Amino acid sequence: MSKYYWGPKSVTYWLVGVVTLLMLYLGVRGFIQPEAAIRDFGIPLHDTADRYLVNIKADRDLFIGICLLVLMVLRMKKALLVIMLTSILMPIVDAILVLTNAVDKTPSWIHIVTAVYGLVVGWMLYREEQRSK
Repeated sequence: MSKYYWGPKSVTYWLVGVVTLLMLYLGVRGFIQPEAAIRDFGIPLHDTADRYLVNIKADRDLFIGICLLVLMVLRMKKALLVIMLTSILMPIVDAILVLTNAVDKTPSWIHIVTAVYGLVVGWMLYREEQRSK
């Protein structure tokens, strides 16, 4: 196997896979169970007429999950590296939204953990990329 190979035998491949599955799950769940999805996000839905806002978040999550999945299948590690590191901004903003707008601040931890996880996986991908040069 070449030292440039990146795929199912790589730890980072599976770490990206975890994020991919999570984003796909969150996207689909946002469309199927919008009230539960936004409550678990950290901000309760007070008016069911505002469901379209949950659909916007679900659409974002589903899009990210599909992009990650495609990049994984195509084994485009550099592109995944860029996506992982730049997308860290989203869970940070999500955590700030929960901390500033929710009565219960507890769900903000999942957004913070997600940002840290993305940073760690992005760093690992970066290190692998540097070693392969």
